[in-house]
Amino acid sequence: MNDALRSKLNLILIAALAFALGLGFAAKLDLTPRSFADGVVDIQLGASDDQLQQLGSAGLSAGFAPVVEQIGPAVVTVRVERNGTTAHSNVPQLPEPFDEFFRQPRERGLVRGSGSGFIVSPNGYIVTNNHVVAGAERIDVELADRRTFVNVKLVGRDPDTDVALLKIDADDLPSIPFGSSVETRVGEWVLAIGSPGFSGGGGRLLQTTVTAGIVSAKGRSINILARASAAAIEDFIQTDAAINPGNSGGPLVNVRGEVVGMNTAISSSTGFNQGYGFAVPIELVREVVDDLIEYGEVRRAILGISVQNVSAEDAEFYELDHVAGVVVQGFGALSSEESAGREAGLRRGDVIVSLDGEPVETVSQLQRELRAYEPGKSVTLGVVRRSNKERENVRVRLQRRPTDDRVATATTTSESADKLGIRVRDLDDETRRGLDLAEDVDGVLVADVSQTGPLGRAGISRGWIIQDINGRPVRSVEEYGRIVAEVEPGSVANLALLNPRGGATRTVSIRLP
Repeated sequence: MNDALRSKLNLILIAALAFALGLGFAAKLDLTPRSFADGVVDIQLGASDDQLQQLGSAGLSAGFAPVVEQIGPAVVTVRVERNGTTAHSNVPQLPEPFDEFFRQPRERGLVRGSGSGFIVSPNGYIVTNNHVVAGAERIDVELADRRTFVNVKLVGRDPDTDVALLKIDADDLPSIPFGSSVETRVGEWVLAIGSPGFSGGGGRLLQTTVTAGIVSAKGRSINILARASAAAIEDFIQTDAAINPGNSGGPLVNVRGEVVGMNTAISSSTGFNQGYGFAVPIELVREVVDDLIEYGEVRRAILGISVQNVSAEDAEFYELDHVAGVVVQGFGALSSEESAGREAGLRRGDVIVSLDGEPVETVSQLQRELRAYEPGKSVTLGVVRRSNKERENVRVRLQRRPTDDRVATATTTSESADKLGIRVRDLDDETRRGLDLAEDVDGVLVADVSQTGPLGRAGISRGWIIQDINGRPVRSVEEYGRIVAEVEPGSVANLALLNPRGGATRTVSIRLP
């Protein structure tokens, strides 16, 4: 063995001996780090930030157990039935990506689907996604304890946020406490709970399935709701917790056992989880729920404008300091012909850079900030003009987002109305204005139609107004329900109807089942 090789071997032996002695010395002083699996520390419900930081990484998998035990009983499965031949035409606000996310197998002209939801009050209010229940002719809810409630009440729904509210007749139910998505930080642990299934509503569901992940991002806009509504609010929480078909409407909760969002969509090339899930912030869910309970509809303040995010090229053209703000694209598409923004002096091409002194970065942020205002309140917008690139302040009195027949409210008919296979709404003042109806036009608005029902087979679609039945005037939902209830099963009824969109009138005779 030559001298060079002998020297190298001696150095290797000395290094190995020194390393072994160092490990022994460190072990005596307890300087070596523990593995993540060494030791278990439970996370307690309601733990403070300091307590959570002290827990570190150790034991997190076991620490989720008390959260699930507390929250799990308040998570429900929502099952729906739609008419198979017209499921999509009856639900124009259901974008194609939701069709993939919310599986709907067809059986003999019937579409069955399923999603998730969670109880928000002990007296039976349940939150889920609009796309889970939109166009449904029947909604059933199964609780975690296997109790099932059939034909539950749809209190209302809001396609612009993809939020819907159900009500079951029960008391003393477990409910989920509300947290804050605003205070939730990117990187925090979250749990997604729901009932995924890979055969839709007709197949086996994996009820009360829990997946864990982190908050990947906040304030995401993925252009999924905007495909159906120019007034859609997209301010999603992004998470890598596994979300699959059937999770729609389930809660996204933090490690304190508080709901911070409602699982709504996934971004996937396969239709199943690839690590990109999106949830509606709980503050937005709560605002919609409060409005639906108190008013039967969503009361939202808007500027009456359509906008898009500033691009790098926009920033250069408008001589902005950085790429931030929203560009006014037009007026009237989001509301009535009278736009609050246009009346206040906003112009197409203006860039909104601030709201009441606070910087405006993106469309989703502007939408989020506007949620704090009531219709009728005034705000000051900082805008950069397209004409001269000068900054000005514009004072705008916010207008109320008009309701339309895309949004079902609590004014639907009772069970007796199902004899005609439809649901109807009262002609309130806003509906009249939206349809440009004269004050002397009475009737009820057809809000939903089953194409397998008597009126559906007669060619009547959503938007028609029923003015009388068998010569008896119909002036309200209550009056409509009373008249229909008196019609004998199997007999023929004659209805006078008006199409407000073209002024056409029809009288149709139908045989009740």
